[in-house]
Amino acid sequence: MKHNVTFKLELRKDKEGNLIEKKVPLIAFITYASSKLIYFTGYRIDAANWKQGNKKEPTKTDQQVFKNKTGYEGNRIVQYNEINDRIELIKAELTKIFKPITDAPVVNEIRTKLDQVCKKSDPAPIEQERYDFFYMFDKLLRVEKFSFDRTKHFKSVINQWKRYEAKRNIKITFEAVTVDLLNDFEKYLKEESTKPKANNKPDEQVLSPKGKNTIHKILAMTRAFWNWAKKDLKQKGVEIHYPFGREAYTIPGDQYSKPIYITKEERNILFSAKLDSERLQRVRDIFVFQCLIGARVGDLCKLTRANIQNGILTYIPRKTKEGEPVLVNVPLSKNALEILSRYDMPDGRLLPFITDQRYNTYLKELFRKVEINRTVTRLNPTTGEPEQIKICDIISSHGARRSFIGNLYGNVDSGIISSMSGHIKGSKAFGRYFDVSPELQRLAIDLID
Repeated sequence: MKHNVTFKLELRKDKEGNLIEKKVPLIAFITYASSKLIYFTGYRIDAANWKQGNKKEPTKTDQQVFKNKTGYEGNRIVQYNEINDRIELIKAELTKIFKPITDAPVVNEIRTKLDQVCKKSDPAPIEQERYDFFYMFDKLLRVEKFSFDRTKHFKSVINQWKRYEAKRNIKITFEAVTVDLLNDFEKYLKEESTKPKANNKPDEQVLSPKGKNTIHKILAMTRAFWNWAKKDLKQKGVEIHYPFGREAYTIPGDQYSKPIYITKEERNILFSAKLDSERLQRVRDIFVFQCLIGARVGDLCKLTRANIQNGILTYIPRKTKEGEPVLVNVPLSKNALEILSRYDMPDGRLLPFITDQRYNTYLKELFRKVEINRTVTRLNPTTGEPEQIKICDIISSHGARRSFIGNLYGNVDSGIISSMSGHIKGSKAFGRYFDVSPELQRLAIDLID
């Protein structure tokens, strides 16, 4: 019986519609008697390592892995000759299957014989890689276009789980993550997390317990990953259990001190400061502009002139795009417009942005330069105990967003503020940006006296 087999890399696209080119499944496309069969060879290959060749005039070296290149079988790296040998084994077995018969074989019979010749009597372990805990974590970062900071935070969470796996000498899978294991992971974060000791050998480690808020964030991001993975796998017919919730594991709460932000007077000192450094001038302009519109830095760096119409800045915060999109409108003040008039970016961006990390580093330098260095009280991120620290030592890009909200609170309705900050109705996070002053409490009491 006539048949044809073509080996190709499976066409897969990420969320943005771009072809995935790393670890792509190698598929055998088999046609016979007006039927088609798609068979997974068990290998994954980077597109750059695969020679597809010309469909009409294939050569002997087409549809093979390039010499001295590699692929993957599960987590195992496989040499080119092993993959190419399996391709030839599949071809030979198909010739045997179709040669002596006149009736078309049953699909399951073909799969079974190919599994045997490929030593895939149980293909589940190979396919299981797609549903592996850490594979799905990597897939999340690959298909979701997170901001630099959020990507960095997710990578930190992945590393915490990998260190925990090594410390406990266990295999982390979706099935293994139970309520008891989550409780043990929380205990590990509190007491047993480690980091290299400074100025010592790399293998020397000291205990570095995580703070309450850090533990909350790690576990909350683990839950966010789990929700994403559960939804993604369900589309492929794979169900995983859900260990979070009131009847299961409850993530410990976070702890926040009174919000710390710069006053309007301090913001105006920055705005009017005479700076010799052009670098600090640019950082100052970005920060003060952010104080005047309240945007997250991830949204701020993506804004262009097209977002401004009739003196009003309009955008949809990235955090709300996948839930219930919130349209934000912020009228631009005189000082905000003056800052924008200083720049004319070729690509239409509002301001000359730099990386988040350098932005935060330069902000501390800027605050020290203009002597905004008052002492504030906060809860230590690790111990949870109150400590006194200079504001110039802890200032970051998010301080601008706090300044926008904190300086408006008590002067205008909170609904008006949230319409410009992009907080959804009932947001718990909104309350972390302001402090109810004694003056506001007295005014409230006067209304009922």
